[in-house]
Amino acid sequence: MSEKRLKGLAALVGATLLVVIATGAVLGSRSAAADLEAKAERSLASADLPDVHVTFRGREAVLTGGSPDDLGKAELIVEGIEGVRLADVAISTAVTPTQRPPDTTPTLDLRHAGAGLTISGTVPDSDAAAGIKVRVAEDFAVPVTGDLVIDPAVGSAGWIDRLPDVFGDLVGVKRLELTIDGTGVLELAGSIESRAGAEDVRRKVAVAAPDLDVVSRIDIEPGSLSESDAAVLNGSTLYFPPGSSDLGAEYERVLDAVADVLRRNPSVAIEAGGHAGPVDPPAGEVLSLARVATVKAYLVRSGVDAARVSTRTFASDSRTAEASAKRFHRVDFVVTES
Repeated sequence: MSEKRLKGLAALVGATLLVVIATGAVLGSRSAAADLEAKAERSLASADLPDVHVTFRGREAVLTGGSPDDLGKAELIVEGIEGVRLADVAISTAVTPTQRPPDTTPTLDLRHAGAGLTISGTVPDSDAAAGIKVRVAEDFAVPVTGDLVIDPAVGSAGWIDRLPDVFGDLVGVKRLELTIDGTGVLELAGSIESRAGAEDVRRKVAVAAPDLDVVSRIDIEPGSLSESDAAVLNGSTLYFPPGSSDLGAEYERVLDAVADVLRRNPSVAIEAGGHAGPVDPPAGEVLSLARVATVKAYLVRSGVDAARVSTRTFASDSRTAEASAKRFHRVDFVVTES
């Protein structure tokens, strides 16, 4: 055999050996990858990381899926497996939507809409829903649309029982917006004639909802009234003895001031509201009607046109109210036209 043919044969044998070696290396790498992948999957399952997936390229692992915390744990586990050169976390460019925790706090949204009110929110039971809706309808005396969702998963809150007792004090707020969104904040918005009136509303709401941070954005719009005259009407409150509609002499001076404002502002009209307690509501309403009648009669005798003074009553059936509370023996005023 010639030297040239021997060299050609040697070259062919060498090439064949290289292919065999390379093929063996590939097969060996695949076998090692499969073996390591099986070990890694068992280790992740034992560590309760079912959402993390592992694949191997040779002895290098790539981890995907699961939370960042799970991926961090998986990386340490896989790198600790004998024979693994490296474990790497694949970076995902997909945007995962933020998971909103389930609502567990009652909410309420109450606002003027045209000539009526809209109501929405979520409360834990039908008693809570009925207590709020009835008081809204009775105290504001306007059409009410919307409804409250009943969700037993929502916890209770102190304001559910107490807040309806001050709805009668909110009727004087024009364009009222009251929002409890479940974050611990109660927001009030709208307008009233004086700063004294706005502060009185804020204070009463804060007392009824002590666990909430009351944020008031009530605008001051006195209309044709001066600020001082508006403060007289917004801030005048008359307290009567329990079981009586007799006006004490000290409150005649309060009514004299109210009458003076009305005489000097002939375009202004008011509503006198009597507040009754939770015990024996029918009897309380009769007594409140007698009290507002006493107030109106005094103003008429003082030279105020009877047509400019309307009257009404506000009842309370709150389970948390004290029947003897002074606030259930009072008459105050709302400016209806200014």
